[in-house]
Amino acid sequence: MAFLTSSLFSPRRALMDRSSFGWDLLMFCGVALLFWLLQAAAIPGFVVPGGAESQALLTRLWLVAGVLGVLLSQRSTLSEAGSAYLLPVAAFGVAAALFAAVGYSQQIALLIPVHLLWLVLTIVVQQVLQRRRPEVRLGMLAAPDPELLPHLHAERLKPVLLSAQEPGALQEVDALVVRSEQHSALQQRALEHAQLMNLPVISSRLLEEELTGRVSLNDVDETWITPAAFQTGYLPWKRFFDVFFTLLALPVLLPLMAVVAAVVYFNSGRPILFWQERVGRGGQPFQLVKFRTMTRDSERSGPAFAKQGDQRITPVGAFLRKFRLDELPQFWNVLRGEMSIIGPRPEQWAFTVEFEESIPMYASRHWVRPGITGWAQVTQGYTDSVGQITEKLRYDFYYVKNCSLALDLQIVWKTVMTILTGFGSR
Repeated sequence: MAFLTSSLFSPRRALMDRSSFGWDLLMFCGVALLFWLLQAAAIPGFVVPGGAESQALLTRLWLVAGVLGVLLSQRSTLSEAGSAYLLPVAAFGVAAALFAAVGYSQQIALLIPVHLLWLVLTIVVQQVLQRRRPEVRLGMLAAPDPELLPHLHAERLKPVLLSAQEPGALQEVDALVVRSEQHSALQQRALEHAQLMNLPVISSRLLEEELTGRVSLNDVDETWITPAAFQTGYLPWKRFFDVFFTLLALPVLLPLMAVVAAVVYFNSGRPILFWQERVGRGGQPFQLVKFRTMTRDSERSGPAFAKQGDQRITPVGAFLRKFRLDELPQFWNVLRGEMSIIGPRPEQWAFTVEFEESIPMYASRHWVRPGITGWAQVTQGYTDSVGQITEKLRYDFYYVKNCSLALDLQIVWKTVMTILTGFGSR
């Protein structure tokens, strides 16, 4: 994952960090130049109506917004990778406010293609820089788990096995990986040498967590997992993004939901919507809404997981579930503040009570708002057993612990691919 290698291990990698002021300013200048060229070529969507005077005024305001966006992204409390993605979003918000202040509210829509292009370019540059970064050598006192080898290779991390006979090998690595449960003389000696050399020391548990995207439940206990430990400065931004992008998407969402509602009505009649009590942030119950995809009496025997080939699911319902169209009404829950666009999926009350008794620390997933999509959904898929729920909780823990704009953008991308492929549907 990009979060692991964005700033770790050595000064030469920190100098290449995409979130530096120089990189942000360079990207902004590049976008400004591209914007000017598109305006000069009179490309539709990039030309301001109202003549040259209006265009010059709004262009100057946009340049001011871009500079302020650079400063805001640098002062943000997001992760370093996250602040890079924040720049086009922050600049959009500032520019929209400036346009509205001078009476050009209708021209705010012209900002959308510019800043979408800016965000796409940021993602492309991030990926290119990630591939061009030099390989990071991780000194290890024991061979890594074979399961981690593909992840290490994908992130350009090279494990270097250290031995007691070669103490000078620390000179050839960028960081030392240690196991907290290991108390050997070799590890103690390596730690002492690493401290003398100012060499970064990485916990093997945290390394595995970052590479696999899930937290080991064996390492979870009440001493370090507290609501305060998972609070980040990103949460207020996250709520703003939820409302902003939901309102922005309404012109597309409403016609699409009207079509889906008509299909459900003509296929299986009323009710079109299905309401169900779920558990939200802080363990508070709320009424989740979705398009009905099952028969009317689907829960006559009580709550139950949807199985592969479940006979309760209508033919149209199977299609809606595969492409997640049944979830569209939950944007209403987002606007009400009961859900987020991205977060752990909310469970039914009956299942929550059962899981809290059988799975340690299950309730901690309720420290953030549940989401329409989430890290576990795009990584693991649908779950229908306690064993799978336990595995899902490992992904939920990872999301709650590492909640950031960079991770949310990765989930958005994976969600798009999930919708296109139908991964994990029931």
